[in-house]
Amino acid sequence: MPTNFPRPGSQQWFGLAKETTYGTPVATPTMWIPVDSPKWEPKVTPLVDQALRGMMGTDYGQAQGMRHDELSYKTMIYADTIFPHLMAILGGTDTMTGTTPTVTHAVSLNNTSSSTLAGQPSSYTGFLYQLDGKVVQIPGMVISDLKITFKADTLPTVDATWIGLPGAFITAPTNTPSTLPPMPPFTATITVGGVAATQYSDCSFDIKRSTAPVAVLNGTQSPLAIFAGPLSVSGSLLAIYQGTADTDLAALLSNTQPTLSVALYQQGDATHPLTLQCSKIAYDSAAPAGSNTSFATIATSFKALMNSTDALDGKLSPIQAKIINAQSTAY
Repeated sequence: MPTNFPRPGSQQWFGLAKETTYGTPVATPTMWIPVDSPKWEPKVTPLVDQALRGMMGTDYGQAQGMRHDELSYKTMIYADTIFPHLMAILGGTDTMTGTTPTVTHAVSLNNTSSSTLAGQPSSYTGFLYQLDGKVVQIPGMVISDLKITFKADTLPTVDATWIGLPGAFITAPTNTPSTLPPMPPFTATITVGGVAATQYSDCSFDIKRSTAPVAVLNGTQSPLAIFAGPLSVSGSLLAIYQGTADTDLAALLSNTQPTLSVALYQQGDATHPLTLQCSKIAYDSAAPAGSNTSFATIATSFKALMNSTDALDGKLSPIQAKIINAQSTAY
């Protein structure tokens, strides 16, 4: 077989592990996440020599500056891997209540400053298989963007973007893919202002952190760390338009700031839901739209506001995430 024979991209896989010490890579994954279209990119800063030499060119040489790595992918909502994603972006501790088989794990924004964290989330090591017996092992990863999308006619999806320290190629550990099916959309329940709503066909939450590699003169191309800045939550809703009494339109016009909660279940298991709760959302837009081929809809956008109800640390958070399962140890 030719050495440059095409390698099937379908054989890629992704693993993840939470780090004990920031930037110290974990040897093997502790979870395997089914992913769609993973993209790993080493981000090397090019430093171009453009000093004048009495000629008509511009670029005479190029050196390399700092390097960090970026990794993005799409996945579905799986009961065994969705909560670690939420832990990674929110950064709070796993607040556990109850006993097996119904243990509630809850997390909100980490506001705590300490000698080691200073409001930062925990870091993770990523492992992306490179189709040749090697994985790229990326330490010090934090999530910069986590978008969760619910649609009535497709599987709920998660789009994750991680920023990490420079990766290294290591021998691939044994791939142990999850066997759990994704959570289906028809189990989703949405409440607005504490009232169950059945008019929505789409709902999304976009959780973002401003992240940046910290450049230092340390004798290597690696930054000191990946800084995770303040967090924001925005989202969208698409509904069947209810006319001038439409609840979304009314909330925009009166600046009502209701709660929004979405719960999702594994098919056939209504006792172990995933719940995303924003106890105070502000509507930014609400646009009704007619159609000569279908029913009228209203598309809205919102932002989640910091509030004390969603905070588990006695401070403020724009969102709280919960999952109920049989796991008796903290994430």
